[in-house]
Amino acid sequence: MNRIQTNKLVADLNTGILSEKYEIFNVRTSDMYFGKGNNAAKLVDDFTNEKFVLSVVYERGNSFYMLLKKSVENQNNINEAVQKLHGTENITVDKMYVESVPQNIIVQLLLNSMGTYEGAILGYHNVTGHFYIHHPSWVKPKRKQIVSLELRVTKEMLLDWNVRTFTSITQQRYIRFGKKKFNEYPEYVLGKDNILKRIEKGSSSEAYILRQMGDDKTNIKFLEIDSLEKFQKTKMGVICDCIDKFNTKFSGVAHLEFDSFNDYQEEQISSKFLKGSEQRIKESASSHKIVLVDGVLDPTSPLCIERLKQKIKEQFGCDISVYKRPKVDAINIVLIHEDDFYKDNDDPHDKVYKDCAIQHVTIETIAHLMSSEKDNETGWKSILDCIMQEVLIKEDIVCNHISMVNWSDYGFIGNIVFGICYKGGDDCRHFYFMTISPNGDFTIAERENTIFEHDEYQECIDIFDNEDVVGVVKYGDDVNVIRNTRLKTIPEIEHIKERLQNNDNKIRDKISREELFPAITDIKCFSNNNNSMFYFSGIIGTGMRRVIPTAANIRLVDTWQKSNLFFEKLLKLMAVTFVRNGQLTVVPFPFKYLLEFARTNA
Repeated sequence: MNRIQTNKLVADLNTGILSEKYEIFNVRTSDMYFGKGNNAAKLVDDFTNEKFVLSVVYERGNSFYMLLKKSVENQNNINEAVQKLHGTENITVDKMYVESVPQNIIVQLLLNSMGTYEGAILGYHNVTGHFYIHHPSWVKPKRKQIVSLELRVTKEMLLDWNVRTFTSITQQRYIRFGKKKFNEYPEYVLGKDNILKRIEKGSSSEAYILRQMGDDKTNIKFLEIDSLEKFQKTKMGVICDCIDKFNTKFSGVAHLEFDSFNDYQEEQISSKFLKGSEQRIKESASSHKIVLVDGVLDPTSPLCIERLKQKIKEQFGCDISVYKRPKVDAINIVLIHEDDFYKDNDDPHDKVYKDCAIQHVTIETIAHLMSSEKDNETGWKSILDCIMQEVLIKEDIVCNHISMVNWSDYGFIGNIVFGICYKGGDDCRHFYFMTISPNGDFTIAERENTIFEHDEYQECIDIFDNEDVVGVVKYGDDVNVIRNTRLKTIPEIEHIKERLQNNDNKIRDKISREELFPAITDIKCFSNNNNSMFYFSGIIGTGMRRVIPTAANIRLVDTWQKSNLFFEKLLKLMAVTFVRNGQLTVVPFPFKYLLEFARTNA
């Protein structure tokens, strides 16, 4: 069985050689913070810009660490730097024993010191105590932006990554600011050495601030395997390059690897299963009366309704009627505009329909599909699958019966209860529980949090006091709790890179899939101990995509009090397509029913 890597780092640190080559200093202020507004943490960058400082690590608060090459001049250089800087009256600088510095700080200091590395391709930056990498293809000249990947080593030794965007100050009018205004953001310039450096506010028209434009979050592909060039532009490609350079630069001093596990249970999803799932949805759709409603009523909407009607009939083989308003005895698809259209009008997205299955689709989506129809058959199928799946779930909720799958096939011999905590528009917590009987009938009810009752639901409600809880499942007398973690899976990026370097682009076959991509395929769980387990769900089906958009997050499942662990029986509940919608590491599909119910009832 192949190993599965995670983003938990295993660091081999030679503290003896570290102490011989480097010195670590801790800078602390007696104030709560290193300044406010634009001056916040300016001291961090002041020290970072000193040539004798290799790197700085700072997260927040009143303390940061510096890494220096070992030298008798260090203390004197630090004292001279402090004297010429402003706002240093309340700071102290202490030399630290390497053994007393947390391991994640040491690794981050070494990683950040690569920010002075002038890469042939990648740009490495250590600014304001953080570490950023950018690939030339991530620079957007027309938008005047530098998209970067921030790498951070957490206290738990997890390698965390986040996309960060530096935008030119010339684009200020396109940037949306919240409480923190433009003049409070520090400014940076990209020097000739391809390294970002902090500058005095307003001293350069070529400066950048760490802020994106508009509401659209910048995205970097997680993984692409068509070629070495494309691989190197992805998150995994950049991280692979960074770890390689780290291990080369600090050979004999420090070495990083990703932790992995080998003993796991796997739930493979076959093409036969996927086809059966699609057929079940098609049969369910054709067994209902389908109604289209034109909620736009402009000159173009009748044409969109007609084309939508035609495409649904082609894909699902069912008859469709067009009415002016939704029908209670049907599943209804309503054509509306996108959100922005309703800024100054009543938004139909917010309208609640009781005892009526309604799914919206925007005219903008349909118009786009129609405009590129010859090349967009896949787009039509994807959109219509999603529409039909969503409206059938809503119809199931109206009828209190699961029709999307044959529930009895899962073999549950008694009732099983799924529970969530949902924060509604009133900003209050609501607790919903779905009880499913062996034949697929179910009830969904809201339960109140009360100190006066101590039934089985109240015990489950108490679990949600922990913020990491995603949901609870009760089967018989046993309760299992699903929790979020910051663990992610890592494919075999070193071997992928090696294969691509050797011009082996045929890495999508079954053997390669099993060797290189077990961390992002199918559904897998592995034991933590007798009372808990981890799981993730990756790409389903036997094929291997060229592009993987996101990582697979690992979730923890543990038992409540003296319960037994039964979650492995629920793995198949995550294999269905309608719970995924392109996402990885989902939860069992009854939670989707609960969330849909909560959105219209909270």
